[in-house]
Amino acid sequence: MDNPIKVSYRWSADETLLLNRLHMRYSAQGRKLTSSFRNGGILFLGIGVILLCGFAMRPQKFGALAFGLGLVGAGAGLLVGVPRLLRKAVLKAYAKRPDKDLVTVYELSEEGLSCKSDVASSELLWRTIPKVQRFGEGFLLYVTDTQVHWLPIRGFQAPAEADRFADLAKAKVGDFKDER
Repeated sequence: MDNPIKVSYRWSADETLLLNRLHMRYSAQGRKLTSSFRNGGILFLGIGVILLCGFAMRPQKFGALAFGLGLVGAGAGLLVGVPRLLRKAVLKAYAKRPDKDLVTVYELSEEGLSCKSDVASSELLWRTIPKVQRFGEGFLLYVTDTQVHWLPIRGFQAPAEADRFADLAKAKVGDFKDER
């Protein structure tokens, strides 16, 4: 590969939310967290509904009704409230980032990749990237389980460049997954 592949995009709140959504859906930590909240919410809803159904048969109706409604509320809070809180936390963290709304430029070559913006730059060798995942929206390059580099498809100069990068990543990284 004589000339490096260039990826350039503006780091926006929408990019941050997309990156967080993909990471939470496909990383082991994200799946554990998401399934914990989902299972807990469903469990609380189920127990709450059972208590609400059974409150008519109890002599102390108010206690069962209050406890059942509390569990239904907690279950609904876990199912609906947690994703909203996570979104709010991601946007709050984005607002504090020094690279918000800045153009990020990657150069990808046989040796590795370099990343540059107005506030930072870094260079990585391919051996420091154990995992790459491809999505319809772009690529996640994992440095660790929680540290990732995001390469959106729209940042590539041409669609063929994205395919060229996919071939390069398959050759250089041991764990390449195509999630499209």
